[in-house]
Amino acid sequence: MRKDFNAGEDTAAGSAGGGSSDYPEKRRDWFVAFASLKNRNFRIFAIGSLIATTALQMQQFTQNYLVYHLTDQATAIGYVSVALGVSMLFCSLAGGVAADRLAKRNLLMVGQLGIGVFALFIGVMISTGLIAVWHIVVSSLAVGIIAGFSMPARQSYVPHLVGDENLINALSLNSGIMSMTRVIGPSLAGVVIGAFGTGPAYYIKFFGYGIFALFLLMIPIKGKAVVSASTSVARDALDGLRYLRRDRTVLQLLIVSVIPVVLALPYVNFLPVFQRDVFLVGPTELGFMGTAQGAGAVVGALTVASLGNYRYKGRVLVGSAMGFGAALALFGAVAGPNTFVPSLVVLVFTGAFGTAFMAFSQALIMVITPPEMRGRVTGLFMTTFGLMPLGAMPIGMLIDAYSAPLVIGCFGVATLAFFVFVTMFMPRIRNL
Repeated sequence: MRKDFNAGEDTAAGSAGGGSSDYPEKRRDWFVAFASLKNRNFRIFAIGSLIATTALQMQQFTQNYLVYHLTDQATAIGYVSVALGVSMLFCSLAGGVAADRLAKRNLLMVGQLGIGVFALFIGVMISTGLIAVWHIVVSSLAVGIIAGFSMPARQSYVPHLVGDENLINALSLNSGIMSMTRVIGPSLAGVVIGAFGTGPAYYIKFFGYGIFALFLLMIPIKGKAVVSASTSVARDALDGLRYLRRDRTVLQLLIVSVIPVVLALPYVNFLPVFQRDVFLVGPTELGFMGTAQGAGAVVGALTVASLGNYRYKGRVLVGSAMGFGAALALFGAVAGPNTFVPSLVVLVFTGAFGTAFMAFSQALIMVITPPEMRGRVTGLFMTTFGLMPLGAMPIGMLIDAYSAPLVIGCFGVATLAFFVFVTMFMPRIRNL
């Protein structure tokens, strides 16, 4: 069931979701990036995802701002991130098993509603003046558990909507939609915080997730169980791990994906530290920072989506990761009290390269994994996102001990160095 990337053809018959089994060469223009939107079900899914993820970006940006202003400690942002990360880390594999055993749409709907309820709780705590950091930590722990089950269903649901022919395009376009919300969400969050405080962002998330759940009801149930429920959950989970032992390419992709997630992506959590203590600006400017990296993320995701069945996928993957590390190192070097505008320009590049890498690695993993394993492999991939918040803890502690520009810049250099190593010593990844 593996794909031959260079030939663009299946090495075995059949495909998931009724899609075509081969990859026709596509024109490389910007219209190709939107090909999957011709599919009615994916279009509904994308619109609902746009609404929910915009609300999520507003809430996440607001939460980092809120925690830092409640505590004056970057380490506190790490505490909240660890609560989310630990629960995602331990639940994602079980969530992947659930995604292969249950109807993905229903699993995703329940997850959206559950996460929305916890957003409503935090909003009420803020509005009543009772909010404390421990409320946010406990809520993040619960949300991580729910996300550990719903995120594998969300990612492995896309192939059932579009089929294999447009899978890379659809997954990259989905990343582009999420990246677009990183342009809209932080800007809105900055305005809302300045005008109304932090509470409304949580209410918006509650309503946004509810709307997405309603949109999912408009899609016929697809992504039904591909694994018999007669086998045990533990056996299904072990089968996923055994598959990784057999397929070294997927295993190496998962390993390679972890490094930027742990070393580089947590920089987003600490933009409020740069805003207040490095650039000496207000919440509106914090929104501009999020918008800058989000605008770059849109460009990165759409670039990947427009490539289609590009021959040198491994080179794009490694090159985008190296660009991400270099841009992050430059951001750390440039950031200072009088360099707000130049730093915004650099943030555009961090967003573009970082999103291109994550979108491409996720799409490659999904394409080369057989349909009956996609939920479990996606669950394992989601554990890397659980590692991102865990990486935020030591980064926060180092920032409190030294400075945000120095620490973030050093982690950018470490990311760049790792992918130089990948280029030299991991030909399986480089030659995909």
